[in-house]
This record gives sequence, structure tokens and C-alpha cells, in this order.
Amino acid sequence: APGPASVRMLATSVMDCHRLRQLMEAGREIGELAMTPGYNSAEQIDKANMLLAKLGTVKARREPQDINESLTNYLALLQDLSDGKNPAMATGIGGFDEILNGGLRGGEVLVIGARPKHGKTALALAIARFMARRNKVLYLSQEMPVSQLMHRHTAAAGGIDLSRILKADPADSAMWTAVTDAAHTLGALSLYHDDQCALSLFDIRRKVQQVSRKARGLDVLVVDFLQLMAGAGEENRNRELDVIVNGIKAMALDLGMAVIVLSQMSREADKHYGRPLMTQLRDSGAIEAAADQIALLFTDWAHPMSKRLPAFQGYSELEIVAHRNGPQGVVPLNFVGQYQQIGDWMGDIPKRLAEPEKPMVRRAPSNI
Repeated sequence: APGPASVRMLATSVMDCHRLRQLMEAGREIGELAMTPGYNSAEQIDKANMLLAKLGTVKARREPQDINESLTNYLALLQDLSDGKNPAMATGIGGFDEILNGGLRGGEVLVIGARPKHGKTALALAIARFMARRNKVLYLSQEMPVSQLMHRHTAAAGGIDLSRILKADPADSAMWTAVTDAAHTLGALSLYHDDQCALSLFDIRRKVQQVSRKARGLDVLVVDFLQLMAGAGEENRNRELDVIVNGIKAMALDLGMAVIVLSQMSREADKHYGRPLMTQLRDSGAIEAAADQIALLFTDWAHPMSKRLPAFQGYSELEIVAHRNGPQGVVPLNFVGQYQQIGDWMGDIPKRLAEPEKPMVRRAPSNI
């Protein structure tokens, strides 16, 4: 029998042997996958990767906690909040941070939904840039190469027209000066990009672990966008997205990071003029169950039924339609497409007769 001094070492050894047996079992299953007829190699490799990914994830052991211990920890948390030690990570959108009680938190999943051309990628990139000032951020793009993301970052950070950057006219000295200034600003950020298409849950976890090792931790993950992700061979696409969304939520909890997921809206959102509805999110059932916050972006001039009135030029609204730990509300935004800049709307709120009034949440703008 082990003595008190060696029991921890023995327990570690037993656990290591258990993990090795699990590895051998996974190897046997992978061998069987390779011999199973009726499936292509890509599907079998993805299943094999998922088996190994499960082995690579060691969940923290949790024990039931007495309420007095919970109370002690809770009072310590309240004291930290009182002392200004808020665990929330600000997004840089003042009105949005107000609703989120300071910003995003580790373990939470925020879903931002919008129709194409309404600015959801510009919003996600702006939030990523702002959060990367103090936090480590990974941006996974499945529809744009990194070069296009950098074009947008440079336009926003340098305050220069995106079309001038794309032309790269050697005689445009003002543009090159702005690009140089933007490069200095962007170079100071803890921001990582990836542009692999059709990501699986295993791909995301692998990339998160790579960046986490390189950056010594990861605070925020952005996935652009949900419907482009690859499934894992479920019976239908709705079931696949259900597995994906819940897998992302589990990853956020396991790794203690905040996750921002962009999502497409269905075409139903184009059939009426005004802010979209949560039910118009594609596969909204799975999203509603897993997300901590759901925000829907609406840009007036991007809607096919917009009258394009001058008062609405550049005007967007971010409506928080679901919030697990706080209020809902509408945040007015200013979206300047040519500069790929998006932030708080500082002018008078234009009136739209087709929709009922909702309270607007506004604060001083942040420079993002």
C-alpha cells in the first residue's frame, strides 16, 4: 500500500495508464474506421480527428460545493467588482457594453446575426481590434482570405478609403502614409487570423490550442460564420448545426474564453422593412439554446426595401434580442462602409414609422 507521501504520484501513474489505454482503444477504432466501406476518406479522417480531440481535452474535475464555500467565493467576487476588477472584456461599442454590464465574459457565447451587406463582418472586426488591445483574440474567417481582412483592418485603422487601398497607387502618398500609421496601430494588437474554409469543431479546437500555446492563453474567439462550418455526418443539416453550436458553447466553458459567432439570417428578413426577428436566424432553435446573448444587426441602406433617406445614411441598429444575464435593447451605430468603420451613433436618432419604438442605449463613442 502506498504511503501518504507517494499516493499522489501513484494516482498520477494510474491516470497516465488509463489515458494510454484510451489511446490504444482510439487507435483500434481508427483502424476500424479505415476498413469500413461506404465512406470517403475525408469523412473517416474527420471522425478519427474527433476521437483524438476528445483524448486531448482533459476536463477540470469539479466537486459539489457547500453553500458556505460558495458564499465565501461569491462575496470575494463582489468585493473585486466593487474595487473595479470587472472580469468583463469591453467590446468598444459603448451602448453594447452598457447592456452587457461591461462587456463579454469568459465562457459566454455571443451570436451576431444579419443579412449579407449589413456590416456584421465589419462589426466583428471592429470588436476584435478593440478587444485585442488588452486581450488575446483569434479571428476565424471562412469566407475571406487574411489579405482581405487586412485590407479592411487597414482602412479602418488608417481612416482611408478601402478602394484607394485596393488600387495601391504608388503616387497616392496620403494613402501610403495612412497605411504606415495603420500598420503601427495594428502591429501592437494581440490579434490572430485564420482563413480555412469549412471548419469542423476539431479544426477550431486545434487552432485555439495552437494560438493559446503561442500567445500563452486566448481570451476571445470569433467565428465568421456559423453556417459555413462543416458537420460531422449527422442525419440532417439542422442536427449538424445543433451539434456545432453546442460544441462551441462547451469549448467556451472548458477553456474559459468568450466566443463571438456570426450567423446568417434567412431571406424572410428581407420581406419586411425594419429590424429582423430572432426567429429569422437560420436554425434559430439551436442558437437560442446555446447562446448567452443574441444581437441582430440592421443597416437601413442595405435593406432592399430601404427608401435611402439622407437621415438614415450610415445608420445601423444592433438589437440585443436575447440576454441570459441582463436586459435587452437597441444600440444605434454609425457604419461607414468605405472606411470599414463602425461605432456608436452620435447624431439624432432618425425616425422610422414602420416599427414600434424601443429604448436606445447610447454612450460616448470608442475609437475603433
